[in-house]
This record gives sequence, C-alpha cells and structure tokens, in this order.
Amino acid sequence: MVHGGISLYTGQLSRLGIPKQTLRDGSQVLVRIIADKGGGRYEGSVAGARVSITSKQPLATGTTFTTSITSKNGQILLTPNLGELNNVSQQTFELAVMQNEQLASFIQSFGLPADETSFHLMQQMKQLGMKMDSTLLSKIYNLSVKFKGKEKRASELISILAKKGIDFSEEDLLALLEELDSNPDEQGDHKKSDSQQYKLLNKINSIKNTWQLLPYEILSAMGPLAKGSLGFFIDEAVNLKLLNLECKWLRNNHKYLFSLEYEKGLCRNIKMSGEGPDLSKLAALLDQRLLAMGKEICIELVDAELIEGTACGQEEFFAFGGEV
Repeated sequence: MVHGGISLYTGQLSRLGIPKQTLRDGSQVLVRIIADKGGGRYEGSVAGARVSITSKQPLATGTTFTTSITSKNGQILLTPNLGELNNVSQQTFELAVMQNEQLASFIQSFGLPADETSFHLMQQMKQLGMKMDSTLLSKIYNLSVKFKGKEKRASELISILAKKGIDFSEEDLLALLEELDSNPDEQGDHKKSDSQQYKLLNKINSIKNTWQLLPYEILSAMGPLAKGSLGFFIDEAVNLKLLNLECKWLRNNHKYLFSLEYEKGLCRNIKMSGEGPDLSKLAALLDQRLLAMGKEICIELVDAELIEGTACGQEEFFAFGGEV
C-alpha cells in the first residue's frame, strides 16, 4: 500500500540489523557544505550524514541547498532545486544508502562499536536534531547496554532526556522503561509506590519540545483489556510531526503499532504493524473509511522495528556521489 515510494535498506544491511526504509519521489533532502578539502572535493552533510562531494565549481563552506529525490532507471537521484545556488545549472546526483562497510566505518568514527544499538542511537539523535558528539554518544551507549533486552528503547529515552537537559538516575530510568512497557507482568519488584511513579515521565512531559509520552490502560468491568503508550513528537516550531500509538491486548498478547506522520497540521501517512491476523483487513478498512471522508492518506504495513518506540528506525543515513 505504498504509493510511489522508493524502497531502500535491503537485506545487504542485515549484518547491522538495519531495516528497510522508504523514500518518496519529490522528497526534499538538505545538503550542507562543511569543509573544503581542496581539488574540487568537499565534505558535506546530506540528511544529517557526512559525505564526500565533488564539484566543478568552487563552493563556500556553509553553503546549503535542498535537492529533490527522484527515481530513474532503478537509480535514486538528487536534483538541486533551481535558484538555490548562484550560477549553477541544475544537475542530478546519485543517492545511495550507505553499505555495511560505510555504516560500520561511520559508526566507528564516533568511537562506538558497529552494532545495532549504536546505529539505533544515532538514528534517534538524528531524529531529535542533536549534534553527533562522540563523548555524548559513548555516554548514552554505555548506559543503554546496561538494560539488557531494552537497549534500543533505553537509548531513545536517554537521548530525549539529554535533549531536554533532564538529570536522572539509573533507578529512575528503569522505572520509566517499566512505565512505558506494554507488558505489565515484567514490572516485578521494581514497581514503585504511587508517590514515586511517573517521576521522570512527568519531567519529560513538563518540557514542551521533542517527545511527550503518555502510558495508558483500557479498562472494562472485568478488568484491564489493553495497555500501551502514546507518543507525540513536537518540532522546534511547536508543530506536531509524529503521533505514535503502541497497544497490547492482554487476552491474546497481540501487539499493534501505529505511527501517524503529520505535515502542516494534517496527517499524511499512517504506518502500521502488528502480530494479530487481521492487520491487513484493518488497513484496508481504514483506507476505505478515509477515502469515503475525502482524505487521501497513505497507509503502509511495515516491520515493527521501523515504528516501535519513537519510530526513529525510519531515519536514514546516505552516501552521496556526483557533481555540483
């Protein structure tokens, strides 16, 4: 149910556990010139990733321009938008997802091991617009790996706390992980008293930027039916960008994930994943209802690892080649 999308991150990246990503024709990618390496070679940033760029014409450090993504003959091309570079004709460039070796080298350049937790941490920091600082990355990584089985979720939450400037203890973080967990049976001896519950969560939600996180339960006269969490990602301009919903039905342990992408206040895309047998039927029904309401919203069935937690698994890192 992907309409006009360009699928990237195939099985060639399986060694790092990197899932498939989706780009669309017409998507915009920001290019920034970071440094002049001489001989027409430059270090640049494309979608947050540092890459090498070759140019026939001189480019000043700090120059920025946007490019449009299109597909042609199986290639992914970047086309600089007209008018953004003085006296430069419109060119096209090939955009390629970093290969295993490139990603491993990129991750290791920050002093991190080339593993799934490191990559997920960098995806989270990219989503939050945080500087890729080696010291901070190592600090977050070393703390995240202490939470066995929850390393990726821990890296997300620690990054959010760092972005918001919130101090915390390991005990606070463990409580937060349990409060947001959709499995109530795993809280065990670490469950806090009512006066201590949601201590760190309340601090996160008191600062109105990036992520707001809300755990919830669905109750009936017979007891709890479902448990999960809502997440709202707010950008620097206080615009809603993502709404994430995780829900686990307690009777059958089926878990469902939804990630709604917003642009200028309107939902443009809904990504769905789940363990139940009726997810495709639900997607088709939702698509029909939305079309009947006159709303053209793309609905996609995706792997859970793309949209679980903060959905930072959708963040891409690119290698960029061509001439400006």
